[in-house]
Amino acid sequence: MNISATTDIDFITQCILANYDWLTDDGDTDPDMYFPPMGENITWVQVGEFGVFLLERRSHIMFECHTALLPAARGKAVDIGKQALKWAFENTPALRIITAVPETNPLALRMALKSGFIQYGINTGSFCKRGKLYSQFLLGINKGD
Repeated sequence: MNISATTDIDFITQCILANYDWLTDDGDTDPDMYFPPMGENITWVQVGEFGVFLLERRSHIMFECHTALLPAARGKAVDIGKQALKWAFENTPALRIITAVPETNPLALRMALKSGFIQYGINTGSFCKRGKLYSQFLLGINKGD
């Protein structure tokens, strides 16, 4: 599986828009206006033709991860997640990677847990979908786990 950092705006946008309903809350912009965040604290990781992972640096050693996989990843998501985490720990200064998964996305939660993330908390009422507040599961993994 080919994994590498990418700046391919078209592929990143394709992955995000394929998951737009899962990834966005009520305050987000219209999908037609979406443009991926870029900058020195952001690394987009492309996993073959399956999707992208956004790694956003939060401190010298901690990164926040967001996932956007295409339908071609069905049945392969856990392996893709494990490979992306391995790449991140080998190619960035990350010693810890965290993520937040809305309770409205049980498939993403299952993937994160099976990929090695450990739940450490719940951020109640932190995600708004169609006018209703939902909680997000907070998960993390340390290098070497």
